[in-house]
Amino acid sequence: MTYTGRLGEARFNRDSVDEAISLIMAAQTTLKPSDPNVRLTEALCTSLRRRQIVGSLNVALATAALVQNIVRSARYNTIDELLSLIKAVGRKLIDANPKELASTNIIRRILRLIREEYRAAAAAHVVSGPPSAPETPYLGPTTPGLHAPPNHYLSTTTNEFQFFPSTSQLSRQTSLSNFVAMRHSRAQLERSGSLVDMSLSASTSSLFSPVRGVGPETPGVGNASASLSRVDSEEFMKHSAKLKPILVQAIDEVVGELETTHEDVARGAKEHIHSSELILTMGHSKTVETFLKQAYKDRKFTVVVAESAPSYLGHSLASSLSSSGIPTLLIPDSSIHALLPRVTKVLLGAHAVLANGGLFALSGSLACALAAKSHSKPVVVTTGQFKFAPAWNLYHEYGAVDFQGPGAVIGVDGNGGGGGVEGVEVVDPYYDYIRPELVQLFVTNEGDHSPSYIYRLIKEAYDDEDVEL
Repeated sequence: MTYTGRLGEARFNRDSVDEAISLIMAAQTTLKPSDPNVRLTEALCTSLRRRQIVGSLNVALATAALVQNIVRSARYNTIDELLSLIKAVGRKLIDANPKELASTNIIRRILRLIREEYRAAAAAHVVSGPPSAPETPYLGPTTPGLHAPPNHYLSTTTNEFQFFPSTSQLSRQTSLSNFVAMRHSRAQLERSGSLVDMSLSASTSSLFSPVRGVGPETPGVGNASASLSRVDSEEFMKHSAKLKPILVQAIDEVVGELETTHEDVARGAKEHIHSSELILTMGHSKTVETFLKQAYKDRKFTVVVAESAPSYLGHSLASSLSSSGIPTLLIPDSSIHALLPRVTKVLLGAHAVLANGGLFALSGSLACALAAKSHSKPVVVTTGQFKFAPAWNLYHEYGAVDFQGPGAVIGVDGNGGGGGVEGVEVVDPYYDYIRPELVQLFVTNEGDHSPSYIYRLIKEAYDDEDVEL
């Protein structure tokens, strides 16, 4: 498939031993044919191939339900086996429909949540470890490259003054300044990953290992790694079953966030739409519909809806808006360019948003965005952040667009708008790719962002190791 590159480049310079080990691990973590989760996975893959599930939100909800069922019922010994199992499901969904990016976005989101819950549980087990663990918390390593004289306030050897007070000093003298200093030092360590993550990121399965022993010590971790090495791995293994309901609850939170995406995006609608505006939109995006209805509670405006042939989804949107009392005008697609001088804003929905700020939208959206640019009209895209995908389309390849059958254009008997002339190739794209320079603002459930900032949001939402499933 030639439709996108991925964020980051995969490295294929592994030796044969590493490849053999990875293949063995993948074979061990594959769902068995008798597993009921296999039937659920195949059913979802079939629905994606046949377009029986339409819409990014419906695909995301179906994927989250499948992964939640796998986490609840699958058998695994380590957290790495669970992550590999979910990644295998993600690869099957990609093969079923590579251009339905919402499914893999949810897979990446859940993988990140599983790691976060695991690290939190592991850190809690470290804190509540055996009585022999040191009670004084470690305040962090020294700053690399910083060499201060003994009498300097940054020196770690002086006894006259300490920039970050010790626990014993805080116990003798409790004050607001000491509390702020201690919180500041701990925040620095959490941002740098020195407090817990440095001792846990080396191997997520170190605490699940059935072998007793002392784990590898990370330089600079100090008492944190010492207390971690004293953790009884078999004892933690007994309590690891408690993680399953926690993981299921975390996925429930993702599902709840997906179900309230439209309302969360529309929460700030009145800040983007003003009274007496003439807003142009097309298709029938549920996010756009909720956004306009929420804005009309505080602002009075008029909506112009393009009918969006050949799907004619604009008819259903215009009917829904007019039934809510919003003044609505339905126009053919050919009248978009003629009405744009009077339009104040163009509002579009999105099927998927890429890391470079481009997006896939309903067919016809590209012509609308180009006309808006020629008339210097702002284009605002309303979408949920679950549609942000770590994929690129830097060269604006036309093959990135998904296509559908031309039957809606040429008609069954050749009497459609395409004319039905023999030997004529009719191209009917289902989505258009809109370049980032054609969009001024993305309104999401987590705030408003410019197209140039999308890559940063994607970097914060997914782990780097999950970019390539």
